[in-house]
Amino acid sequence: MLPEDELIGLLAEVAGTSGELLVGIGDDAAVLDGGLVVCTDALVDGVHFRSDAMAARDIGLRAAAANLSDLAAMGARPLALLAAIGLPDGYQGAQELAAGLAGHGVPLAGGDLTRAPVLTVAVTALGRAARPVLRSGGRPGDRLVVTGPLGGQAASGYTRPVTPRLAEGVELAMVATAMIDLSDGIASDVRRLATASGTGAMVDLARLPRAPGATLEQAAAGGEDYELLAAVPPDAALPSWATDVGELTERPEVLLVDADGTARDLVGYDHFRR
Repeated sequence: MLPEDELIGLLAEVAGTSGELLVGIGDDAAVLDGGLVVCTDALVDGVHFRSDAMAARDIGLRAAAANLSDLAAMGARPLALLAAIGLPDGYQGAQELAAGLAGHGVPLAGGDLTRAPVLTVAVTALGRAARPVLRSGGRPGDRLVVTGPLGGQAASGYTRPVTPRLAEGVELAMVATAMIDLSDGIASDVRRLATASGTGAMVDLARLPRAPGATLEQAAAGGEDYELLAAVPPDAALPSWATDVGELTERPEVLLVDADGTARDLVGYDHFRR
């Protein structure tokens, strides 16, 4: 099986386009004419969560957060969610699951129900942005900042509550040249932002804000923290919650550097890598 990014590239070759589609495959979300921003994610029992270890409401909260974080990375304000839910025989948590989906304050507007071998929750989020921030606008010399602590999900076994950084995304959109949500870990997602922007990047691992109990490796490569990584001009005024962790560079390579200057070979999560 090809790595996830290569599979996405193959899909993009045959996906088609239209005059109403301004941004298609390859960013955190699609952008349609009029500033409508749309994204989707699917969560599967045994892959993204364990239904025997998480309450149904918490599963719904996580599924919604995964999508709302993509909207946040575009600087979009959420409008509504749609959910296609596959329920295994005898499942009793459908109402609590739906309550979790709506638990971030964004209404669940509809969707689909079907029977499935395992619990599956596919969510589509709709939002609107006056100026969507893409992954592709970064420039050499831009600072790289993150919105909050990393590694908490990996340190907890991926059971901690997740809060999408919606307000932070809207605020960063006023100055950011590029942005991405940290769903797979900064070790992988910074490469995606740099590649889209046609730059390199340097991340100072010692400056990564770590969640309690998280190792450096978990902070860099653990994934599912749903914080935001933004490139901002070097003279941009930043809010106090933004942590400067590196910069975009002219040379097209991505370096994850220890405090002693040693480059680390770290990679985030990939569904298709064994």
